[in-house]
Amino acid sequence: MPIASAQYDDEEKLAMERAAASLVARWGVPDETVDRLLNGDERAAALLGIHAALRRILADSDRAVRWIGAPNEAFDGDSALDVILADGLAGMQRVQAYLDAEIAG
Repeated sequence: MPIASAQYDDEEKLAMERAAASLVARWGVPDETVDRLLNGDERAAALLGIHAALRRILADSDRAVRWIGAPNEAFDGDSALDVILADGLAGMQRVQAYLDAEIAG
């Protein structure tokens, strides 16, 4: 079951939002954009799902940070972060689907 489809209580949601805010700050998302990016129940879970998938593919967290911001042919030369910022939850789902396909091989 994808992380975004599970049911969470308020404490779990708050913990996920904090973790996701820390994550996107590490990715270099400007502070003024973080609130917009995390607006919505499913978004924090989706971002953490992306992080988990990246960690399965790239054991080095610094490489994962570089990957999220690097141009990628799979996203028409945009970075995964560009896709996420431009398309919100739909962009997160697109990046997650790409990573899931990479993991499946």
